[in-house]
Amino acid sequence: MKNNLVVIALGLAFWSCSRQEAGPVSTVPTDTPLHQVAVYTLAVPEPSGLVYNSKNNSLMTVSDQNSTVYEMDFTGHILKSMVIPSTDMEGIALSANCDTMYIAEETNEIISIYSINGTKLSSFSANVATVVKHGPEGVTVDKNNHVFVLNEKLPMMILEYNQGREVWRKEINYTTDCSDIFYEYSTDCFWIVSDESQKVIKLTRGGDLLGSWWIPFTKGEGLTIVQEKIYIVNDADNKMYVFEKPI
Repeated sequence: MKNNLVVIALGLAFWSCSRQEAGPVSTVPTDTPLHQVAVYTLAVPEPSGLVYNSKNNSLMTVSDQNSTVYEMDFTGHILKSMVIPSTDMEGIALSANCDTMYIAEETNEIISIYSINGTKLSSFSANVATVVKHGPEGVTVDKNNHVFVLNEKLPMMILEYNQGREVWRKEINYTTDCSDIFYEYSTDCFWIVSDESQKVIKLTRGGDLLGSWWIPFTKGEGLTIVQEKIYIVNDADNKMYVFEKPI
């Protein structure tokens, strides 16, 4: 009996040590990963924001570094570029007929409105950030030409504007930050990319979570969807990644 007790005690001690010496808990995201189909190197310094130009069948992004709007093909080749009088540009959107650009300026906490040729038309305030460096990060436009602005964090929020007047807002908490927003006409939903959480999420128009998918990098700063493909620009490695859109 005494020998049995010794064996049990030794076994418990070994089990306890094994638990204490176990490796760290895995931090691998549990979200389903997006399926990557291509990656392209860009000649755009610090690309931020991404939008589809349906009139030209091209992509447009802005540089956070040099106040330039770039138009690219689907492999990232630059078709044209245009310097505009905006600073700290983090997002770009187009009107439904692609004749007007909306540029998110983070430090100034405004959305600047330009004609497609770069003439500045107006701007409106999107001032909700409690920390200047965490201001407007993304902008998108719905089929009614209402403008939706994404505030990065503190607070992490979607705001809706009609002709520069705020008509709706929603705080969200599905990621640790937000980097860009895309309104999908066909589903009446939003797609958002998060830099820090390495995620793409899909929300209802009311801001409720529909799905979440992992991407294999941080610094995803711009997202758009074209023909069932998700395009994401990364401002750290100056690349554009292409994924299959999940069903």
